[in-house]
Amino acid sequence: MDTGIKKAFYSFLENSQETEAAIISSTKASWGGSGYSVELFPDGHYRVLWDGQIGNLYESPGLIVEIPPLGEEEYDEENGHFFENAIGELEERFDNLCFVAEQGESAR
Repeated sequence: MDTGIKKAFYSFLENSQETEAAIISSTKASWGGSGYSVELFPDGHYRVLWDGQIGNLYESPGLIVEIPPLGEEEYDEENGHFFENAIGELEERFDNLCFVAEQGESAR
């Protein structure tokens, strides 16, 4: 997997306020059947997109990872939000996409 894409992913995770805001956005969008994703670029930057912005024909020059929503027990208005599971799932999704991409590259 491209090192710039990995750099972009870890930059996104390190910016915890933006990561948490994206997870909240994905959670609220999931109530209406949508979601949010993070697009990772080979030059090391990233952007968060509402899935409706991506469309079926969009081809990213990088990698798009769906941002998981919080579960009911994790979205608690009174006691705060609990992001650990969503971040873990986001990392797992990224790792899986990297594995698939690497398998595709090695098959060539």
